[in-house]
Amino acid sequence: MASSTRQSLALAKEALSPLLAKADLKFAEEIFAIGAAVASSSQLRSILSDPSAEAKAKSGALQAVFGKSASKTALEFADCLVALRWSTGQDLVSAFEQLAVFAVASIASSNKKIAAVESELFAFQRAVDSDQALQFALGDRLATDEAKLSLVAALTKGKVSDEAAVLIRRSVTGARRRRVSVVLEQFGKQVSAVAERLVATVTVASAISDKQLERLEAALAKAYGHSLKLNVEVDQDILGGIKVQVAGEIIDGSLSSRLNAAKLQLA
Repeated sequence: MASSTRQSLALAKEALSPLLAKADLKFAEEIFAIGAAVASSSQLRSILSDPSAEAKAKSGALQAVFGKSASKTALEFADCLVALRWSTGQDLVSAFEQLAVFAVASIASSNKKIAAVESELFAFQRAVDSDQALQFALGDRLATDEAKLSLVAALTKGKVSDEAAVLIRRSVTGARRRRVSVVLEQFGKQVSAVAERLVATVTVASAISDKQLERLEAALAKAYGHSLKLNVEVDQDILGGIKVQVAGEIIDGSLSSRLNAAKLQLA
């Protein structure tokens, strides 16, 4: 990410934060929707991300496209966003998405539901990863968004919070050639960042007890100097031991890894 985009993203987050005191999920969905429309139109994306274009022209373009569908607050925030300097049009699209996720996570935090949202996103991600038919259905470019959302609604009805439901739906309709599970993972990390937690993926051969999980969480928190959200996966292929992925690092203490290392030494 270029420095201009990083600076603009930080400024946009500062501008968004005061709005979140009164914001609801409808506002977050409007930001998602504006970003999705910008992503789908190269002409609109070019106008809104052009550093040489006048702010008035950008504001006029937003008003022309979204004036009848978006709230005044959402439009004013979008005006603020496009007035900033972005390295590329895709950076602007990503900013709309990231800030919409930030809004949802902040609302969840205010409602004391952020831990539930983290768990619900991970659970749905695991469900997608473990079901090839579901992966195909959600990633099928010939299927309509309505059909995909109907499937998501059937799978999640009564099982997830409203905040998680928004993010799950947007992971499907806003995937933009990304796998849904990848988008869900990104959203999960962004939610955890709002909760000021790192995300650690823990892979074990069989389920571990709550006490073991607590000890592992405490040890990792001490090692990284940060609280963590542990997502546990059971994978019998590792045979035994444990593998942890956190902050771009892999701590591989699995039995399969040790056996492979031993084979290499004997080769």
